[in-house]
Amino acid sequence: MPSTSLPARAIRSTDRHRPDLGARGVVALLTPAENPTAEPELSVLLPPDINLLTARMYAPNAEMTVRLKAYETRLEEWLTPFSEAPLDAVAFACTGSTYLLGPSRRRPQALERLDGPCPVVCAADALKDALQSLGARRIILVSPYPSALTSAAEIYWRAAGYDVVAVVQSPLAPGAAHPIYGQTASTLLTGLRQGAKAGVADAVVAMGTGAPSLAALAVVSDETDVPILSSNLATAWSVARNLGIEDRPSIADWLTPDAPWRERLWSRFPAVRDRLMSA
Repeated sequence: MPSTSLPARAIRSTDRHRPDLGARGVVALLTPAENPTAEPELSVLLPPDINLLTARMYAPNAEMTVRLKAYETRLEEWLTPFSEAPLDAVAFACTGSTYLLGPSRRRPQALERLDGPCPVVCAADALKDALQSLGARRIILVSPYPSALTSAAEIYWRAAGYDVVAVVQSPLAPGAAHPIYGQTASTLLTGLRQGAKAGVADAVVAMGTGAPSLAALAVVSDETDVPILSSNLATAWSVARNLGIEDRPSIADWLTPDAPWRERLWSRFPAVRDRLMSA
């Protein structure tokens, strides 16, 4: 399966209005309006000197599937509030949109900006690139989604050429306004442990940019040799590659016990670490 990432784009010192806070790149993060997770997780995952600017995608429709499809098909609209900001990459942090639209959906690899084409990193594509980098073919999916979206995700990954050997359904939060955003790191920790202990896959994938999976991933990855990936981890890695940041070029480097994002995660969110360590 060919890589879906673009060639690295070097940061140009001649770019107009280059901000001091963002010497290695300015990234536009596009995430659903209610997503409480993509922004904080990507902010700790991305290397230093990257400026993360966020736009909340808002599609006012009571039906979740309608909202999700609108997110990916209206990328240019969501970038409008950035005006002439000197963007070096766009991170589209919504895997659910891609799963519903299917692998045949041709999203733009780049969007035209004043200073030239700006690469678009789609979370689902970033996951595929990460799995390809690991040489993984047999995968276990850990889903925070309702059943219909879980089924769409499984169909998507099978159509992409992967052997989905199991799907672990993380319990949906009772009474939560949004089934994905009501997930907790503790419930995801249980699901990731279950997937890692199965011993039948090349990688375990925590789906959903809105589910708080990074802290759970950090804990479980210290307990197993099975690679654990998440949508936000893969997205941050792909963004760094597109910006030409070669500190840790391989996704395997991002999964090591000394990966720099781990210290940033625990120093910024120590309470979740305390909860998970006692689980």
